[in-house]
Amino acid sequence: MKKLYSLFLLAMIGTFSANAQIFGEFEWQKKKIPAIVTEVPHSASITEDAIRQKLSQLGYNAKESKGVYVYKGIRIPEISNETFDVLLNVERKSRKEKDESNVYFAISRGYENYIKSTDDAGFIAKVKTYCLNFLPWAEAQALEVEIKDQEDKVKSMEKKLKDYDDESESLIKKKKKLEEDIETNKNNIEKQKTEVENQKKALDILRAKRKG
Repeated sequence: MKKLYSLFLLAMIGTFSANAQIFGEFEWQKKKIPAIVTEVPHSASITEDAIRQKLSQLGYNAKESKGVYVYKGIRIPEISNETFDVLLNVERKSRKEKDESNVYFAISRGYENYIKSTDDAGFIAKVKTYCLNFLPWAEAQALEVEIKDQEDKVKSMEKKLKDYDDESESLIKKKKKLEEDIETNKNNIEKQKTEVENQKKALDILRAKRKG
């Protein structure tokens, strides 16, 4: 099963490498920033969380500025042994395609010297290959979100079930108490009937003592 899933991911990555990566740019701090743009078939929030978690696992945290995450002096072994700055910007692909996103991945080798499509082809190829990881990362993150949502649903249903169990136990106790009260009431009725009869007899005796 794992082998099939791996083949499936490789097939998807192959398709995306051919169709879903371009050189583009995004605007930040009134500047046009050149970046490799990778399309990911998941929402911007899912995709962004997935990428940031992976970079965090490498020990890198970013400063956020107007939706752009700035990583200073980081090293990504899959790309190069040198350190560089990264700007990460994840946007919804379009208003209609809210469950798809564009990832802008800009690399600067210092002094805002961002790589462009005309730069070192070998380096760019490694960056593009690295960016293709965004697809399986987002896929895994989406699954984790689904699992978390389902866990929350299960917890909610279990709580509701417990509430019903508690209510059932309470109702059973109330029923038992009600049955006891009914039985007590029956006994009281019988006792009261006897008492009424006795008092009526006493009344009849008193009335019989009347003169004329």
